[in-house]
Amino acid sequence: MEERQLRCFLAIAELGSVTRAADRLDIAQPSLSQMLLRLEDELGIKLFERTSRGVLLTEPGRIFREHANTILREIARAREQIRSDDVFVHERVSIGLPSSVSTLIGARLIVAAKKQFPGISLNVSEAMSGHIRRWLEEGNLDIGVLYNVQDMRSLISTQVAVEELFLVGPPGSFGPVDEYGIAIEPVGLANHEQYQFIMPTQQHGLRRFVDDKTRNGPLELKIAFEVDSLMHIKTLVAEGLGYSLLAHAAIMEELQHRKLSAARIVKPVFRRGIYVVRNPSQIVTRASVRVTDLLTGLMAEMIQNGEWLASRVNSNTGLTGLP
Repeated sequence: MEERQLRCFLAIAELGSVTRAADRLDIAQPSLSQMLLRLEDELGIKLFERTSRGVLLTEPGRIFREHANTILREIARAREQIRSDDVFVHERVSIGLPSSVSTLIGARLIVAAKKQFPGISLNVSEAMSGHIRRWLEEGNLDIGVLYNVQDMRSLISTQVAVEELFLVGPPGSFGPVDEYGIAIEPVGLANHEQYQFIMPTQQHGLRRFVDDKTRNGPLELKIAFEVDSLMHIKTLVAEGLGYSLLAHAAIMEELQHRKLSAARIVKPVFRRGIYVVRNPSQIVTRASVRVTDLLTGLMAEMIQNGEWLASRVNSNTGLTGLP
């Protein structure tokens, strides 16, 4: 199906006559009739009812008219986006970040976007991954960062990093620490009965990831509290009411000030992918592309500099910078 076919179809629909449409389009009437027949054959539907006074749209034809108008508008918008210069005038980009990523990179992203793209209005929402996914599916976000993308058929994702989860406990739980505030000696969860865990509910991607990781093995975590708030989980752990499994990005400040402690886990190791996600039904603007590039660039820079304890994913060679 070609743009020219759509424009010819719309002209016939507007004028109610193949002959008048051919005159407007400066096309021979037989050629226009053949083009219409080929379009109907391609679609497998009858677009017009032929009458003695012209043509009338069928019900499928009326539906197709709406789609044809939408397609042509989007083509025009795509051309405008591609041909415009780098001055973004009042363009809005909305992005959803899970709490741990937002804590790490949210403010830095806003400052960098304001400096590099002053014409872009950047809206950053911090939320649980379940909410971010729903907002993406509903078309309320341009970009989202998510962890669990295995069953997301309606969204497009690009993996940018891999992040490890640590066993997090009250201050001083795991002995001497390294430069990142992580205990030098790793821990195993073979004797996991000694730990009571404070975890999010099943709405949260972190909980679903951990449950999937432990579902078919001997490890079954004892959940003492279910809390859908990163801040409350950290507070409860700090007060000695249980342990949790969290990424380093979520606890960097608490480790620095000795408010929490953390240790690497062996058998099993909990590593999860980090993905930049968008809804393919949403229009891709130059502004959203620039913000996505800025986001992934900042992520890579922070991993490279050791500010973020994660592994960068290179689309050609796989993981880089494994800790």
